[in-house]
Amino acid sequence: MARGTVTYRVRYASFPPVVMGGSGGGSGRGGGGGGGGGQGAEFVVRLCRDGDAPARDQGRSLRAFHIAADGQGTPPGTHPGTPPGTPPGTPPGTPPGTPPGGTLARVSTEQPLGPRGSGRPAVYRVDDDQGAPIGRITFRAGRPSRFGRSRWTVEPVAGPAVRGYRGRLLWWAVWWPLGLPVSLVWAVLSLLGEGDDGFGKPRRVVWRDGSRRAHLVFRGIADEYKVRAAEWDPRLVVALIGLHQSFDPSEGAPSTGWYETVSAPGRGPSPWPVR
Repeated sequence: MARGTVTYRVRYASFPPVVMGGSGGGSGRGGGGGGGGGQGAEFVVRLCRDGDAPARDQGRSLRAFHIAADGQGTPPGTHPGTPPGTPPGTPPGTPPGTPPGGTLARVSTEQPLGPRGSGRPAVYRVDDDQGAPIGRITFRAGRPSRFGRSRWTVEPVAGPAVRGYRGRLLWWAVWWPLGLPVSLVWAVLSLLGEGDDGFGKPRRVVWRDGSRRAHLVFRGIADEYKVRAAEWDPRLVVALIGLHQSFDPSEGAPSTGWYETVSAPGRGPSPWPVR
């Protein structure tokens, strides 16, 4: 997917967290470094939890947040699809006249996760700033019968639906007999103050359509998302990233995920604990 792709990365050093996208996507790994912007980023947006977001549900799956224009990045018109007159750093597809900090898209919960073992997925709706649908994202939690692999499905209003699983089957087959005991030892050492970062589960996700063609790739080691630029609305991609990171935080993110940690919009820099 190297040719004709856009790289997305998340920065947690500022509040609210920043998502940068572009041919370079910024420098460094996604979790820790960097402030609001980054070299090579063609647009910069922020993930902002809604002030009237619903209280935490039993499955911790309720989500209500919006994507806000940050007003940073390269001048308008440098990215295909960005009309003249939009703020610098605004993603392509943004309505003209959207001010920095203006809402680009909203994510709401259509259906929360069902009780453990029920198999009922969480379903999220992504709308533009006028309430028109952009797409739908479905998250199905991992189950032992599927090697613990969670599943993400993205259904854009225009274009093919894609489905991605957390981790490759090969690596899960290696992790269960080998990685799980190591991670348990690591957890005990961490409790004793002797451990550092844990030995995590496989995290790579490749979203493919019905013909097995890859459209989006999340690389857990690099903490970055690779997307075929011309085929995907950046607002839907950022919504997916916000949801994915809220369930599977990257290194440098808050230990409970960015969504659970954000307490109120409008605050200054957040002193959130990082992993």
